[in-house]
Formats: sequence, C-alpha cells, structure tokens
Amino acid sequence: MTDPNQDDRIREIELPQPTASPMVTAFGFTLMLAGLVTNWIVAVVGFLVMMVGIVKWFHQSNPESKEMPATPAAVRATPIVPRPGGVAHLMSDADHRARIPVTIHPYSAGIVGGMLGGVVMAVLAVVWGIVMHGSPWYTINLLAGCMFADYADQTTEQLYAFQTAGLIVAVMIQAVMSISVGLLYGVAMPLIPRFHLLFAAILVPLMWSGLTWASISVINPALSEHINWLWFVICQIAFGLVAGWWILRSEKVSTMQNWHYAERFGVHSPGVRDLGDSE
Repeated sequence: MTDPNQDDRIREIELPQPTASPMVTAFGFTLMLAGLVTNWIVAVVGFLVMMVGIVKWFHQSNPESKEMPATPAAVRATPIVPRPGGVAHLMSDADHRARIPVTIHPYSAGIVGGMLGGVVMAVLAVVWGIVMHGSPWYTINLLAGCMFADYADQTTEQLYAFQTAGLIVAVMIQAVMSISVGLLYGVAMPLIPRFHLLFAAILVPLMWSGLTWASISVINPALSEHINWLWFVICQIAFGLVAGWWILRSEKVSTMQNWHYAERFGVHSPGVRDLGDSE
C-alpha cells in the first residue's frame, strides 16, 4: 500500500564538502600581482599562498570529490491561487500595443523651426554688438572664437574688425547648431505632456546656457570674459520661443508603428492595406 506522505519525504542527497581553498587561491593570486608593483617578497608570499590553495583544492576534488550528506527540509510548494481579472488598457484602441507618442511633429518642422530661431538669435546678437560695441562683427568673432583658440588673444580692435574666416566659421556653427537643436525640439516636444512652449522657451534655454557657460569658462576662460551672459540667455530664449512656436503650429503626423513592413518601404502591391490603415 502506498504511503500518502511519501511525497513529503526528501531523500538524503550529496553536496560538495565546504572548503576555503578557492578563496585562499584567489587571495594568493591577488597578493602575487600586488607584489609586482610593490615588493618581490610580497609576490613570493602570494605565490606560496596560491600554491597551498591550489594543492588543497586539487586533493579535495581528485581522485574523487569530497562530499557530505545533507537532508533538505521537507517543504511543500505553496499552491498557486489564480486571480483572474481584466487588464486596463492605456488607449481605447487595443488593436496593438501602441508606443507613446502615437503622433509626432514632422522632422521638417524641427528643421525649419531651428533655422528661424537661429536667424532671430543671430539678429539679436548682432544688434547687441552694434548697440554695446559699435560693431556688428564683435559677436560674430566671439562665436568663431569657439573654434579658433587664438581669437582669445586678440585685442578688442581686432574683434571689432571684419574677418573672413571668422564669418564663415560663425555661420557654419550657427547653422549646424540651430538645425540640430531644432530637430531635438521636434523629437522631444511630443514627449512633454503639457507646457510645451515653457519647455522650449525657458527650461531648455536655461539648461543650455548654463552648460555653455560652464564649458567655456573651463575650456577658454579668456573668451568667456568677452561674453555678456545675460544677453546670451536672452538670445537663447528667443531661439526657443521662435523654434517652439513654429513646431507647435505644425500638424502632427501618425507614427508608422502600426504600418505593414511593405508600407514602410513604400511597396505597393495587391492585398496590402492602405498606408496607415489599422485594419
């Protein structure tokens, strides 16, 4: 007759015998390596300790592994109690697992917004140079000084003068940075739940201005002394206001997360649903 409590009985099993040999071996090896940069005596002691651990470890596993009997506690597994229930859907359309956001601003809006913001920021910077220093080239040469280290050693008269290389480099820096930041605005703003214009015109410009001030103060402190940081922040806010306004006024487009792969590659064939169709 079968014992009903037979499943609760756990037979005796064999476990490896406890040993400190691996720890002794590792300690000796570490000590030997430390002796290579300290003293040769430390390396010799470490080598001897490591060999003791290796020999002891070898004897405990050869020719037969040293084992010890053990009887685990007879603990029955806790039964799993099912708890059926519904799943709360984040969106009303449960045809697929949508990734947020489901609509975004087109990349072209970010590019155009960045270019417009860059133009407004450049105009304000040039106006400040004319009003405060009587030269439109002052702020342009300061921007070029981010790339030319020798600009920090120039005199005030040289910074007031027109420089061809400075103009070309400043225009390139302004164009690349404006388009890049505009694209970042276009990608990031759909992820912001609300207060989009506050994010674009205040939060990001203040963070960017602080990062720029900290970087230039370390990399080129001489150039940092020529920059009016209050006006710099004003120009950044103007950029964020114009770029953010342009991006927000653009019509959002749906992402391609529910598109068929043929649609994403622009392949038109019979039996394939129309672009963006959720059927």
